[in-house]
Amino acid sequence: MRSRIKARLKLRQLEIVIAVAEQGSFLAAAHMLSITQPAVSKAVQDVEGIVGHPIFDRMARGVMINPFGRILVERGRAILSLVERLSDDVRLIEQGRAGTLVIGALPTAATSVLPPTLGRLRASNPELDIRLVQGRTAELMPQLESGKLDLIVGRLYELETAHDVHREAIYHEPISVLVRAGHPLIGRQQIAPAETAECGLVLPSLEQRLGQEIDAVIAYSGLGLPAAPLRSTSISFIRELILSSDYITVLPRLMLAGDLGRGAVQILPVAMASSSRPAGIITLRHRRRPAAVAALVSALRDHMRELQATGLLDEDETPTAEAGR
Repeated sequence: MRSRIKARLKLRQLEIVIAVAEQGSFLAAAHMLSITQPAVSKAVQDVEGIVGHPIFDRMARGVMINPFGRILVERGRAILSLVERLSDDVRLIEQGRAGTLVIGALPTAATSVLPPTLGRLRASNPELDIRLVQGRTAELMPQLESGKLDLIVGRLYELETAHDVHREAIYHEPISVLVRAGHPLIGRQQIAPAETAECGLVLPSLEQRLGQEIDAVIAYSGLGLPAAPLRSTSISFIRELILSSDYITVLPRLMLAGDLGRGAVQILPVAMASSSRPAGIITLRHRRRPAAVAALVSALRDHMRELQATGLLDEDETPTAEAGR
């Protein structure tokens, strides 16, 4: 019987049976559903054939539901309610307000632009299930291509091998010399490279792509490097060290955007010969972009505009053009 019911029972039949139970007659149910009385009679007969029992007792004036019909109506209402909720869920996913969004985040993006961006996205889309996976580009790309990630957010590094992806530049990650508020070098019009070296320098590890890039920028800028700068793979450690001492660091300024915005960290006026460092999102070229991804991009652009207003980003540091593979 179970297989027969699963294979043959239709949602429209449940709707008709429930209407008959509520109205007490085939004719009234037909009027309510805007169909003919014979259509109602046939639907009820088909359901009774599937269940194997009459579900209504025929009376002189209408029908009365029996125990078989009562359980059918009870379960049918629950099924139709779930279907209605499914329709609502589909509509919310189409609008980017529900469903699941799995984000691959490069380390800089994970600690800088994504926390406020996701806070904004959560406020406007409270039913959206947001999941964050942090890693390096080489670690995240296979997950993107297998469908485990919806997108990757962060620095748009040149990919070492060909991938069928779309890279969209949304902002830049300018590199700056950063110190704590109240640092002895703040307020100086000109800072000699030797002075920065004397304070102590803490940098990302050379095992990281970011560390290699920062070292190249330092070399091109003529900034004095101590013989053995302190290095760490932990941005949290670097942040805590500069907040609690006179150490200097060189990082993408967005990585400490929260501290810069609160005034706990400041930018030293040291000219950095940093080339354009575009950042944004990476998606699969031939995959349909979910509405939730568009909602994330919108929230990210809004956050970038806020950073412009605070002076942490210049106008030319928020590109709107799209970058290809």
